[in-house]
Amino acid sequence: MVIDICGARIIPSIDAELVERCMICNNRTMDRLRAYQIFVAIVARGGFGRAAADLGISPANVSRNVQQLEASLGTRLLERTSRRLALTDSGRDVYERARRVLDEIADLETSFADPDSAARGRLRINAPMTFGLAWLAPLLPEFAAQHPAVELDIRYNDRVIEMTEEAFDIALRISPSGSESQVSRKVAPTRMLLCAAPSLLAQTGDAERSETLRSLPRVGYQFSDTGNVWSLLAPDGSRREIDSPCAVICANGFGMKAAVLRGEGAALLPEFLVHGELASGEIVQCLPTLHSEAMDIRVVYVGRRHLARPARLFIDFVVERFRRVPWESPRR
Repeated sequence: MVIDICGARIIPSIDAELVERCMICNNRTMDRLRAYQIFVAIVARGGFGRAAADLGISPANVSRNVQQLEASLGTRLLERTSRRLALTDSGRDVYERARRVLDEIADLETSFADPDSAARGRLRINAPMTFGLAWLAPLLPEFAAQHPAVELDIRYNDRVIEMTEEAFDIALRISPSGSESQVSRKVAPTRMLLCAAPSLLAQTGDAERSETLRSLPRVGYQFSDTGNVWSLLAPDGSRREIDSPCAVICANGFGMKAAVLRGEGAALLPEFLVHGELASGEIVQCLPTLHSEAMDIRVVYVGRRHLARPARLFIDFVVERFRRVPWESPRR
């Protein structure tokens, strides 16, 4: 008897051992793929226990798979402490490459699936606190209603995170135009404006004179790349720097705006945060002829080709919602 397997003609009496070896090899390959899936889940969820709960297996099974994977690769992937897990350099490389492979497999399966089938999975997002709470958070119920099987895990903070190290799929960042890597999409432009309360300016004089601003107390930002120095561009292209001491330093834009409204100092604030107060007159723009570098709000991700479907949908959703920039003044 001759058996045809995938076009190959096999005589059982001669090739049975070969078939058995192939089956064993295939099982080992599937086991190794499973180990990579478990490792990626540990990094994404930040722990063995949470990965085990997500995957529906025991923590001991998770730990055994990681040990076997480390043994097969001949390198340590994770540093375990009492408080947290940290990727080694090898672990970071394995995580990035394994995740790309697993995402590509998911993309392959998705390409043959019903295009109208529901997207599902966990999506970890990092966003600046001020922009995230003021503008992103109100949009999330709409996205959740459209994609109920996608679990959103969103962390708001102004600290710049390492996406791979902290296992984020997407990050929203605000930075000078053109400074981001190519693995990002522009969401919207914004400007940084010098602002103060009318009550503060009434004590010192003309808001359009730089000498006046130098004499004002200032409200600083804890995470500023330039420290306490404000660098502004004049119409002729020259730079003006203001580096007087700060009376108040805040960890986020909400605190800075509150300090400005109380008259505690002038501040450099994003237009998306103060456009309403500028329109009502509660806050006044100082030195309107000077401006900061153009800024972009961008959504950043690890890899362009291997984005999982929930990430792609979320990016498209955010970009579409800000196609018309709601805080732009009519004169722009």
